[in-house]
Amino acid sequence: MIYKTHKPSNKLSKYLIDIVYIKDYYPEHIMDKYLPDGTINIVFELTGTPKFIYDNSSKKEIQECTDVWFSGVLKEYITISAHAEEMIVVIFKPGSGYPLTHKPVDHFTDKVTSAHIVFGSSVTDLHHKLKHPTSPEEKFSDIEQWISSQLIEDEFYLNIMQTAIENIKNSSSQITIADVAAKTGYSQKQFIQLFKKYIGITPKQLHRIVRFNEILAAVEQQEDISWTAISADCGYFDQAHFIKDFQSFSGLNPKQYLKDIGDYPNYFPVK
Repeated sequence: MIYKTHKPSNKLSKYLIDIVYIKDYYPEHIMDKYLPDGTINIVFELTGTPKFIYDNSSKKEIQECTDVWFSGVLKEYITISAHAEEMIVVIFKPGSGYPLTHKPVDHFTDKVTSAHIVFGSSVTDLHHKLKHPTSPEEKFSDIEQWISSQLIEDEFYLNIMQTAIENIKNSSSQITIADVAAKTGYSQKQFIQLFKKYIGITPKQLHRIVRFNEILAAVEQQEDISWTAISADCGYFDQAHFIKDFQSFSGLNPKQYLKDIGDYPNYFPVK
């Protein structure tokens, strides 16, 4: 398997986390769970082989994804095809959805949509170019050029939304949205609407997802797991609340997650 990551240029790093190139990944399992992390993604399939989204319970195919698709922010996990003959995944920071799509991104929450519907012919042209036999580095460059042409430099996102997101990430478990909103100069109602427009979910939903991912990171770094200690470190004062959130985002209780986890904390095999 070939797996390469590309860190964006300084200008794009305000909006973009990573570009990931994957080739010849053929695991024994057919499906993976992808857990919520607050990001949005564009996925380029370069071989013409469709990928699928499956019903989380029945594991039946419910959506076919071909060529290039846009994945909005997730509020719960989805079950997706595991294999990747040749793919590129572009991962955007929370809040960058509106500057990228020029549309309120809550329209795409919990949805996977053809990227052509979102971006028009320019992303189709880019997809055709990426299918040419060039190096991953050349493909990364082509993608950065397209993103630069697509993004609208958004001072509201850079100056207000990013600060609000950081405040939420650094908040205790008893987050007060009114306090975070007050720092932006907007009413709580206005702030929530702007948050959904840029990020696709409410501030409290993002806070829950952030805490959940803190738990995954803590689990990845420790060999001996104390769920009580980890949940307390991540701001949970109620064990029942911690378990409820964990099951909501992963479909598993914490002990089962440890048993099934694969190589990456937000992706793990469905057996």
